[in-house]
Amino acid sequence: MNIHVVRPDGTWYSRPDITLVRDADRFCLPDDCTGALGCRGRCIRIGKAGKAVEPRFSRRYPDGWAPSVLFYGITADGTPTPLLDRATQVDREFRPFDSLESTEQEAALQALVSISRHLSLRIGDFLIIEREKPAPLGRGDVFESIDIL
Repeated sequence: MNIHVVRPDGTWYSRPDITLVRDADRFCLPDDCTGALGCRGRCIRIGKAGKAVEPRFSRRYPDGWAPSVLFYGITADGTPTPLLDRATQVDREFRPFDSLESTEQEAALQALVSISRHLSLRIGDFLIIEREKPAPLGRGDVFESIDIL
């Protein structure tokens, strides 16, 4: 399984699946991180394999969606890094893709088409759309809930 993250500005990157945790729990920073950033997102689960998906066929690929939270560590030189354990938290309960608002559906489908031009999508892959710019978190800060319906 792969995790592909699309930022609000349209750029994207992939996270390793070892960053995924399904049960929201404590998130600890390594000693070499000076701080953390966090943001909420929508996780789209891919239900059909594909490469270079045409926009007219894009609705065939999403299998469902779930709320998610992404964390980034801030390294000593001030750059954010997504490569932390337990840095991708996704709710266990996926909802039907059609239950998303139409604007969010269109954004997800556009992201799916764009990413599929560069790499193959596999069944079970996650496409996470960041809903906001990552915000700084202080020590002891808590995301009360990832449920952002």
